[in-house]
Amino acid sequence: MRQHWLILGMIVASLSGCTTPDEQKSSPLPAVPTQDVLGAEPHYEPYHPSANNDYQMNGHTYHIVQDPSQFSETGYASWYGAESNGKMTAIGERFNPYALTAAHPTLPIPSYVRVTNLSNGRMMVVRINDRGPYKQGRIIDLSKASAERLNLTQSTKVKIDFIQVAQDGSLSGPGTVGSQIVKQSYALPGRPVLTTGPLGTPTMEHVPDQTGNQPLANQSVEQTQPLTVQSEVTGQLPAMKLQPPKPVTNSTSTTAAPTSTKNGFMVQVGAVSSEQRAKEWQHTLEQRFNVQGRITQYSNVYRVQLGPFNNRQQATDLQQKLADQIQQSSFIVSP
Repeated sequence: MRQHWLILGMIVASLSGCTTPDEQKSSPLPAVPTQDVLGAEPHYEPYHPSANNDYQMNGHTYHIVQDPSQFSETGYASWYGAESNGKMTAIGERFNPYALTAAHPTLPIPSYVRVTNLSNGRMMVVRINDRGPYKQGRIIDLSKASAERLNLTQSTKVKIDFIQVAQDGSLSGPGTVGSQIVKQSYALPGRPVLTTGPLGTPTMEHVPDQTGNQPLANQSVEQTQPLTVQSEVTGQLPAMKLQPPKPVTNSTSTTAAPTSTKNGFMVQVGAVSSEQRAKEWQHTLEQRFNVQGRITQYSNVYRVQLGPFNNRQQATDLQQKLADQIQQSSFIVSP
């Protein structure tokens, strides 16, 4: 019996010696690559007090997700039709087709999700501010601007991942995995508001930017053709299918060429994390709209601006052209 225990002890000792201290240490996990994801700026918002109750639609009961912190979903997307423009969303905001918003039947609102086009890998952040869609197989209803930037078609599958925003502004949830959410608050100044000074002179003051928060109760009207205007939302240069340039007239009602001075109204179209992409974007817009442009850097983000213009009306005219011709949202920066 004593010999049996001696043999067993020798076997255990020999097995222990096969593993070195270095091998016993767990090797660190490889770093997960991340990519910039642009879109609506996630910031903390309390849920709407009356738009987050279970409800019935077309004989079906929809139960609001109580804990969306790990929510992900895959399916097909639809997008709003033109008849929805200007209508009110489920939380009382006026729908804006150029805002990066969407509708979901059961996620709490307002909230934010990362939407991924599974056919091309494009990603963007959208703000959920409405209910819908209510058609079989459709899981999210996107604004026109959001659908165009993702380059969606009726047969495109998408994945939506929830982004949890804490009261301190920190982000978590599946929508942040492998992604660096580019917060526009670090890249874009507040949207200016035109007011009147004591002498009747127009002055400019800044308010927090609400670019993504101005977009209805909808019925999920779907387009029948693929959208054409494309804009990269993963840190890439927006790729746009542009129409042939239209001649610029000298009429005072059209966008006039900016002056050489830096003191004037600027039209900011966006910001990216690469200086080279910003320069290429600036050059494309300069050629397309026959205007000057510039790039301003804030931290590691590069703002693309067009101008300067002598007066606000000239900048507004360019804004209208950007929206009409390439569906590009923008805002005016004061001198």
